Amino acid sequence: MPTAARKLGLRALATLMVCAVALMTPGCGGTKPTSQQTIERFSQELREAVSANVADQGRKTQMLLVVDQLEALHIRFSKETADFVDSYRKLNADYDAARPAFDQLFSDYNAKRVKARDQALDLHFQLASLAARGQGAANAG
Repeated sequence: MPTAARKLGLRALATLMVCAVALMTPGCGGTKPTSQQTIERFSQELREAVSANVADQGRKTQMLLVVDQLEALHIRFSKETADFVDSYRKLNADYDAARPAFDQLFSDYNAKRVKARDQALDLHFQLASLAARGQGAANAG
């Protein structure tokens, strides 16, 4: 049976994955939520999970700060992705655009993508560490 810390860590990872998929895939029928709405919804779910499962107020506060950082990161990366798509469309419409301009555009976006991925992983591991620290204290007591 998974521990509470493991459940929280897995939930954080699942939330990150859902946000990434939600930003990259089109909606099915109905009104598609915006990227901002999707990010806010899953961030709120993660906040609720932390609030419901973490008894220690100090750790809870630290974890909620990390969730806020994750939300800000996802919002920033969503904007960077939209800007990239817009720039690509403009560049692609320019028949005089040279190959190096495309190479630079993709190189710049890839650097932003890698940076965002590394930051998201770091924040995930911070959450997991805080959750595990609390689980260790609960097991000792």
